[in-house]
Parts: sequence; C-alpha cells; structure tokens
Amino acid sequence: MKFLSDLNRSENSFIYIILAIVFELAMGVMMFLKLGLDALLYLYALIPLLLLSAFLGTYAYNNDCDMRLYFALISLTTTGIALQILVDQVYHPLTTFSFLKYGIGLGIASVFVFFYYFFRKILSKKFTVYLTLFGCTAIYVILYFYGVDPNGYGTLAWIRIGPYTAQMTDFTKVAAILFYSSLLTSDENRSVSNILWISTIFFLINLAGSVIIHELGSFFILFFLHLSILFIFVPRSLGKRIYLMIVLGLCVGAVACSFVLYKSFLPMAEAGELNGIMRMAWPFIKKIYTRFSLTANLTSDPYGSGYQLLQGKKALWMAGLFGNTVNFNAIPVPESDMAFIALINSFGLPLGIFSVLMFMVILISGSRLSRSMMEREPKDAIVIYGATILLFLQAIIVILGSCNMIPFAGLPIPFLSRGGTYQSIVLCFSGLLIYLSKGSMKGEAHEE
Repeated sequence: MKFLSDLNRSENSFIYIILAIVFELAMGVMMFLKLGLDALLYLYALIPLLLLSAFLGTYAYNNDCDMRLYFALISLTTTGIALQILVDQVYHPLTTFSFLKYGIGLGIASVFVFFYYFFRKILSKKFTVYLTLFGCTAIYVILYFYGVDPNGYGTLAWIRIGPYTAQMTDFTKVAAILFYSSLLTSDENRSVSNILWISTIFFLINLAGSVIIHELGSFFILFFLHLSILFIFVPRSLGKRIYLMIVLGLCVGAVACSFVLYKSFLPMAEAGELNGIMRMAWPFIKKIYTRFSLTANLTSDPYGSGYQLLQGKKALWMAGLFGNTVNFNAIPVPESDMAFIALINSFGLPLGIFSVLMFMVILISGSRLSRSMMEREPKDAIVIYGATILLFLQAIIVILGSCNMIPFAGLPIPFLSRGGTYQSIVLCFSGLLIYLSKGSMKGEAHEE
C-alpha cells in the first residue's frame, strides 16, 4: 500500500514515464513472439511511440499533470497500434491500418487543444449554447442530404471527401461536450427549468438526427451523457428528479414498445404490407428487437445477425492466457466493432483485463480531476467530465456488447479500433484531458 501511495505523489510520478516505455518495449517482444519478422511493422511505430511517450511524459511531469492518466492513455494507444498491426497480418480485414492517419490524428489533436484554449473563453457567453446547438443540427442536415454509407449497413454517418470518408457523427460528441459546458456555466445564470428545456431541445435534435441517418449507436452514448451531466452538474431540485425519471422511463418504455410493435408488425412485414409510418418505423423496431433478443438468446439467428457474436464467443473460448495458438481468424470486423475480442484472441486474457483497467483509470482520474476543477473553472470541469465519460462509456458499452453481456452497439472502441475520424476524436479528448490536468498532481501532493 505504501508503494501505491508513493506512486500518487508528484515527486515519484516520473516512474509512469518509465512504465510507459517498458510497456511499449514489452509489446514489441509480444509482437515478435506472435508475428516473427512481420513484427518489424511495429518497430516502425515504436520509435515515434517512444519519442511521443518521452515528450508527452516530460510535459506532463513538468506541469504536474495526472501521470496515472498519462500512463493509461499511452498504454491504450500502444495496445491499439500493436493490435491493428497484428489484425492486418492475421485476420486480413478489408482495410489496412495507416500510420499516416494516426499521425494526422495526433496533429488534429494538437490543433484541437490549441483551439480549445481560445474557444473556452467564449464558453460562458450566451450565444455559444446556440452556436453549438446549430452546429450539431447542421451536421445532421449535411448527413441527410450528402451522407454516404461505405459499409453497406444503411447508416448515413459519413461524408465523402475525394477518396476519403469522414464519420461526421463523431463531431456531434465534441459539440455535445461544448454545449453542456456552455449551457451550465453561461453568464446568463439560467434557472433549472430553463436548463432542462434547452438541453431537451438538444437531446431531441440528436434523436431526430440519429433516426433520419439510421445511426442509433452514437445516440446511445449521447443519451447517457445527457442524463449523467444533468444528474451531476444541475442543482438538486424536484423538477430535475422528475425530469430524469421521465426520460429514463421513456427510454425503457420505448424498448418495451419495440418488442410489442415487432410482434404486431412482423406478419405485415413478411407479407410486404407495411406502408406509411409503419414502413419508416419498421427498420428501427426490428433493429432494437434483434439486438435485445440476441443478448437473451444468441443462437436464435446463428448464421445471420447472431453470427458476429457467436464467432466472438468462440474466439474468447480459444484465447487462453497467452492468446490463440491455432490461428482462429474468423472474427468478423476485428479491426473495429470486435477489436476487444481480437485483442484477447491474439494476446490473451491478461492484456484484455489490463486494457479494461486502463479505461477504469481514465474514468477515476477524469472524474477526480473534474471534481477538483469544479470550484476553479466549472466550464473546464464539465468538459473534462464529458470527455472522460465519452471515452470510458463507449469503451465499456462496446466491450460488454462484443462479449454479449449487453445488446451489441456496433461502435468502435477508443484506442483499440481502427478509423481515422473517430480515433482523431479520441486523441483530441486524450490531449484535452492531459492539458486540463495541469497542476492536479501538485494539488494532491499538497493535500498529503
């Protein structure tokens, strides 16, 4: 216990830089054991990783940042890069992991942190709430008219820019954090009822936008962000409690209603007799019913909607402590939706548990930082909490879903999954958390 206590002190926090470098080198050894000479691709990434760890670690240490948070972010980044290199060699996905995209993501993250330094100055202005609300609305309008679906799932969440695609729904998460921060810390000094009304409009915009582009996964994350921020940061009142209970009750009721409507609409859908509103609602009703029913009975559709999760279940069975040794490579979408399953199948259960623990470190460190920041800079406290929740919540929801413990969301996992746009957003949130944690370890040292 004394050792763990010492690690919390700022004067000993340099050890996290050493641990990060040791972990990166250890991953290199594991890659060579798994891939042999093909692991040279990891060595190409190792040098910039070591430089990034040293540079960011030095910055964090000199500015009394949260070094536990630094170590968690570096460890997950290293794990994700190693996994994606291995996925290309073993599972042969449709796309190839790009170091260039990751480098661009780091550049975007640096610009984002710099942008926030200036943007935070107007977070307290009255117009910023409506600016972020309009920006979020504009994203859905653009996707409705110009959105594309490169994966063939019917989700219009991307726009095409030449040969590249960008997932625009990820930017709604950034807009959401800035919206709630501005709404709750505005100079206008809004009442609780006013806050609830404006936040509800924002919530409904995201719901309507998610419906028209057929993307409920991202809305699922924004739903929990909405409830948690209002629960924690809005002053206690009877109106707030009633509001949160109504929203939560409507969500549970919508799921229950989907089961009833599915049974009612199924005969008409099979006969091709759906029309009007029923035809528009049927894809969502069917999707909700399928996701929840699969969780309860995975073998109900083993060669259709349940195939992905069944293959993931096989991969978990075969993983063991050191990863699969018989080259089971039939995991669908191992580079994205099923990245956690691919991680355990490739490297073993201990690394999977370690990754979950690192996400827990992000949650604990981010929550503690948000609480300590509340008295000094409430707007930064809400931004920190929002970024923390979006990283942790999406990771845990996708991990539990891919293990069939909750309905599968079909979203990428922060750090572990592939994807230029989303991982750029993840790196932006990570950089923001490190930047805003300046001085946090110094404060803890004084308390001790």
